[in-house]
Amino acid sequence: MSAPVFAAPEASVQPPDDGSRPLFIDGLNVAYWCGQPASLRLPITVLAGLLATGHEARLCFDASARHQLRNDARHYRLLIERDALAFEVPSGIPADRVLLRQATARNGIVVSRDRFRDHRRRHRRLIDDPARLIAGHVHDDRLLLPALALDLVLPPTTAEAWALLPATDR
Repeated sequence: MSAPVFAAPEASVQPPDDGSRPLFIDGLNVAYWCGQPASLRLPITVLAGLLATGHEARLCFDASARHQLRNDARHYRLLIERDALAFEVPSGIPADRVLLRQATARNGIVVSRDRFRDHRRRHRRLIDDPARLIAGHVHDDRLLLPALALDLVLPPTTAEAWALLPATDR
């Protein structure tokens, strides 16, 4: 295995909370942060980084994710079997609605670059709060979530990202 994956952030950015708020990761949205095709290595890396820093975090996927993440089918199946790590919203139910409801109910934080325009009326307080709707990006093979002070090396494969999850969660 290579050098440590979790590096200290270059700039000192204060997290929006003390780590006690649960984080809900828009799995399919994050999977496209490097463009197409979608890759499960991105949301797994975000999840592993958040868990490693003591956050409670969970991935949320649309029912269509299994088709869009076809190249990562084995790891996707394993991930969805671990209810504490991820869940898939049943077909016909908008995943954004479920994600936002759960985050609102638990006073949580959403990790996504989605602006959730279709849900603004019902979840305005969450969507308009920059401390509760966190975006990130990929730059030079690093996955960056500045609002959470996370700077993560992006593994080259989904299998390597999977290995970053705590052993009890794999």
